[in-house]
Amino acid sequence: MKLQTLNSPLLENLEPMLNESIYHFLVEFQKGRTDFSELGSIFFRLTQTMTDPPLEFIWFYSALTFQTAKSSNLRDPHNFLLSLKDLFHSLVSFRIPSDSSYLTQVSLLAPVLYQLVNLKFLISSCKAEIEGLVDAVVSHIILCCNNDLVEQEVRGFKSSVSWVSLVPIWIADQVNENQGRVDGLQLFFPLSTEDIRQGINEDSGTAYLAGIVMIESFLLRLCLMFDSEASRKELHKDVKSYAAQIIKGFKKNPTFLVMLFKLLLEPNLPVAELLSSTDELLLKKLLFDVALDLGSFLNYDTSSWLSDVQYKDIAILWLFLTNSALQFASENGDHAGVGCYMNGFSASQLPLQIISWVTSGTNMKPTTPDISSPKDLIGWLLVLEKQGLKICDYSISGLHEKTLKDKKSMGINNGVKDGDSMIEDPPIQINGRRKRDTMGFECEVQKQIKVIKCCHENQGDGGFRSKNEVGNAVSDQEMVDMVR
Repeated sequence: MKLQTLNSPLLENLEPMLNESIYHFLVEFQKGRTDFSELGSIFFRLTQTMTDPPLEFIWFYSALTFQTAKSSNLRDPHNFLLSLKDLFHSLVSFRIPSDSSYLTQVSLLAPVLYQLVNLKFLISSCKAEIEGLVDAVVSHIILCCNNDLVEQEVRGFKSSVSWVSLVPIWIADQVNENQGRVDGLQLFFPLSTEDIRQGINEDSGTAYLAGIVMIESFLLRLCLMFDSEASRKELHKDVKSYAAQIIKGFKKNPTFLVMLFKLLLEPNLPVAELLSSTDELLLKKLLFDVALDLGSFLNYDTSSWLSDVQYKDIAILWLFLTNSALQFASENGDHAGVGCYMNGFSASQLPLQIISWVTSGTNMKPTTPDISSPKDLIGWLLVLEKQGLKICDYSISGLHEKTLKDKKSMGINNGVKDGDSMIEDPPIQINGRRKRDTMGFECEVQKQIKVIKCCHENQGDGGFRSKNEVGNAVSDQEMVDMVR
């Protein structure tokens, strides 16, 4: 069989065929058809002739074969799990060029994560098998991240088909069964936050998709650990250790770190259907512990895998994360946690690095106040931003306003023991919590036939720079007024 490299003209000719096939599948699936083996064989031959098959073509072929197999195995959880394992092995075995981005290999696994999360929702009898497959997914991602593959995604022209267009294929059975509420992206990425999903649009490439795959596999694997019969103390140790290992393996993708930090700035983790509110709170506390440890190695000398802009953005998020962790520990009566987080802040070089970036980014040298806590440093940055200094890609006031709103929505009560920070009675009432079997739907089935289009715009314009001259002095009272 002769292999062909997809140049721009050839791919442009094939894309209308893919679009028509997507539409054809959705229409026929809605009518009740479940066997798409004939269409699947066409796309199998097509992908096998490509030396570098695009993710969209791989997904379409894989979705056709999986949906056909799934229709006959859905009533038997063990057979369904076998079909899911076959999907995983099929996706990781696709011929990807050696000079391809590792991001593509990671991104391919998004449908596997989607199916695994839904399987966990519905089935408890296959715990060991589900756990084993999640481990295989995580291990494969770490392997991809450590391969010497290029990190940038490259496409020589504007494609008319994005991976977002394939989402309706994967969720077609949910749409038919549940008659739709929740938009397709929320169904497909059940362990992502609204903020993460709002970052998706037709131009979202594999870097962003890979970040979502990493976040969801990370959360799912840690949630599965709460099903163990280990003691609470052992669970603390195991979750923190495994979380640290995964973060170390995933850190090559800066998008993952940004998503992780922003995830922890939310009032709730997106795991309400996998964990009780008590366990969710415990997981968040443990993730604060692990994430804040990143401050010990996120310094300019050892962060060569980050660009300057990425490093600055992550450092600012780390600052807000530290402040949120201190609030979280204080409001839960976790005095040991407060001391630990303050020690970590004092020991990190990131606060001094942030100050250096700011003071060297303007001709008017602002006076550096006595900064002894994250709250002090955030207050200083807020005053400078108000005076016109652009700190980073993020709005400091926007991040601060978000954390204030999140704090008000959490309704935290004391319920944590010092020392181990062992959380017992549910200390938090989480608004909007829902169970899987009562999840309603709002979208009509016909909306899922159309290509999903997300038009959310990302904002931000550059790194540390001054738009206006910045005043010299910032009083303690100004900072107190800004950070409440």
